Amino acid sequence: MAMELSENSINSSVLPYNKSLIAVYYTDPAEVLRLAEKEAQLWQSAQIELHNENHGSVNLVNQDRVRAISLETEYSGYRCFVDGSWKESDKFSGTGWFCTSSNGEPPTMGVANLRRSLSPLHAEVEALLWAMKCIIGADNQKVAFFTDCSDLVKMVSSPTEWPAFSVYLEEFQSDKEEFSSFSLSLISRRANVKADNLARNVRTKPLHITYVNNIPQE
Repeated sequence: MAMELSENSINSSVLPYNKSLIAVYYTDPAEVLRLAEKEAQLWQSAQIELHNENHGSVNLVNQDRVRAISLETEYSGYRCFVDGSWKESDKFSGTGWFCTSSNGEPPTMGVANLRRSLSPLHAEVEALLWAMKCIIGADNQKVAFFTDCSDLVKMVSSPTEWPAFSVYLEEFQSDKEEFSSFSLSLISRRANVKADNLARNVRTKPLHITYVNNIPQE
């Protein structure tokens, strides 16, 4: 069921990092669901491409260690694909995430637009932070996150080298401790098509939107 949030029903623990978002307003939940359904085939195609592609990815195992992984392997817990979308001429930045479960639960997704941040990289960080808060709010503790932004992976693995993002990184570290198992991995953009399309779509909306829901299963 779609979640429509009003000013009085906002849970601050799952709001985006941008504290300027006072009222959350959603106009057409069916539009986002139609988008998700329309792109389901694209998502499946991307996974097939990924399976056939010899693509190494970078996995943040902890603060100090980075190693290669593959999405072809079996997994337990949850996989959450995140993306941020930014365009200088737009009013908002867009954030999107798409989460799958190893135990057969229906996929979940989330979209939100924030007042346009300073740069595309700021949008990527905000997307990760918001996705983490949503997943924490759902009490999912064993989660592998995936992004197509290499600088985001570098940032969280070497936070002292990114002083301009120190406030974000402090929040990241605090939220990361809520997970019993956490990783952040770099994947190709083709493997992140779902989150990418969700983020770009919500970025262009004229009003503030925050939306989280299960994906309908056929």
